[in-house]
Amino acid sequence: MLNEAPKKQKIKDFSDPTPWQLFWRIQRESWRRMVSPFFMYMFLSTLALAVEAITRDEAGTVIEIVLGSLCIAVGAFFNAHLLFNLGKLHYDAYLTGCIHRRNRALGIQSGGDHRVEREYRVWKGFYIGFLVGVPAIILGVIAGALPGTGAGIAHFFMAMFVGWAIFPPIWAQHSLGLESVSGYWSLLMVLMPILVSGIAYIVGAMVEKKKKAAEADRAEAVKKAGKKEKK
Repeated sequence: MLNEAPKKQKIKDFSDPTPWQLFWRIQRESWRRMVSPFFMYMFLSTLALAVEAITRDEAGTVIEIVLGSLCIAVGAFFNAHLLFNLGKLHYDAYLTGCIHRRNRALGIQSGGDHRVEREYRVWKGFYIGFLVGVPAIILGVIAGALPGTGAGIAHFFMAMFVGWAIFPPIWAQHSLGLESVSGYWSLLMVLMPILVSGIAYIVGAMVEKKKKAAEADRAEAVKKAGKKEKK
């Protein structure tokens, strides 16, 4: 009895997704990349909340604001660091994608495992920063819309999970002697991760671009030197 020839497994081509496939892959990649900055902000916000618990008296208000602001700044620093490296990584993927697309135009199929959704695009850093702020937007809208006790409960959850968004408005409330502060003011703080992420992402990509250009120049110089020696 003849043995049947083994069936060849079809290799998936990730390099040429449909528009909808690309859309959902970008969503997955962006949400995956927002997790680390979000938890870093949450961890530093927890430290700021601990500082607030320690400095409850009026004399400690300035200390509370300074130390709390430092915690938020450290969170923003780590946010920038993560997106800076992501920008470098995505720009490298973009260059790889350019090579595959050039090969395809010449009729050469290559790079079936290339992930187009991981290529650099200017807007991606800002979008990831927006995703970092989505929990703050949701809780901020709830806190602003609910009256009295409901707003207090929403503020509590904001202090626990997105303190970086609600602490500055609360500090302004105490400093200005206001009776209360609306959760809607926390929406302004969402600009922080958006700008930090977007700018750091672009800077990281530009650093990688200069690095690749320098490497290409060195390779070209070595090539020219080799030709001169042969002559």
